[in-house]
Amino acid sequence: MIPSTLPCLTVAEGHTIIATVTQFAAPNPESCGEGLVRKARGRKFLIALLICTCFCLGPNALAESIGKNPELMTYRTTGDDTTPPASFYEVLPKALKKRKTVIENICPPSDLVARRILEEYGAIFVADKKVKIPPVCIFTSETQVEKFQDEADYITETIAGADVELQPEAMKALLKAREEAQKEGLDITPRDGPEAARRGYQDSLELWNTRFLPALDYWLSQGRLNEEQVERLKGMPLHLQIAHVLELEKSGIYFSKDLSKSILYSIAAPGTSQHIAMLAFDVNEFLDPRVREILAKHGWFQTVLSDLPHFTFLGLKEKDLPKNGLKSVEVDGQTFWIPNVVGQP
Repeated sequence: MIPSTLPCLTVAEGHTIIATVTQFAAPNPESCGEGLVRKARGRKFLIALLICTCFCLGPNALAESIGKNPELMTYRTTGDDTTPPASFYEVLPKALKKRKTVIENICPPSDLVARRILEEYGAIFVADKKVKIPPVCIFTSETQVEKFQDEADYITETIAGADVELQPEAMKALLKAREEAQKEGLDITPRDGPEAARRGYQDSLELWNTRFLPALDYWLSQGRLNEEQVERLKGMPLHLQIAHVLELEKSGIYFSKDLSKSILYSIAAPGTSQHIAMLAFDVNEFLDPRVREILAKHGWFQTVLSDLPHFTFLGLKEKDLPKNGLKSVEVDGQTFWIPNVVGQP
């Protein structure tokens, strides 16, 4: 499967919409082009023309594409009536002040790994103040995670035969969303059972090793790493191990499941998952646009670019996300809300 990119340009009375489409020769072209046409809005009647040929993305190819080249999936709008999203790093201190903490306590600027995690998964730190946010970007032990989860509290509900555990406000919103979906003949169910929601530190460590250890074996067999390097990586303290993995990925030694992209686009580093915060839920029906719309109405949004089934409870209205430092990135009709950190330190 060979990707290529095709830039598509639409100009309509001063409004420019630039989209870059990643093309794949995929076997299911029935939704080809969905989500690629952006409507320009203004005070006057606008006519938008988009000329584009593409092959349809399947969900697996889409996740792989985003993980490798997230910048290719973004689009930019310009115009007099377009309000850009606020800077995440300007909004965050204000949000944390309301919780009587500061960014230095959560993700020290000197900790480059923590800062990378903040920029990848940090949407939860601007969530509604009714939910409890983690005291750190990276938990370092099961004891630390258990203490946080006990203080945050969580509710258990059986959904589609699985015991799902989430913070009370997140669960309340999820059940309301599910009720609304069911009235329309739809449903919202957990993907992979109980693991769809709350996870512990050990869970995140085991998932990390399902990517980290096979990748070490592969790069050793390819001669990109030697036995001494592999053993040294295995024996490193976890925080240092994560840092070295991210550094190796800069030279193309990737640790994702398919060895083609950053491990952070395949699995969260130990102690960093939004599932540990009990504010994440993996949804079976993520491909249904109406399901995504209902979830968004109830404060649930996709916030991790490469994780399509993953929804995060922010408890905010979608129209308020930009002023909370989040920018929207649209890919094949799906909208992801991620920290707006472009050009920030």
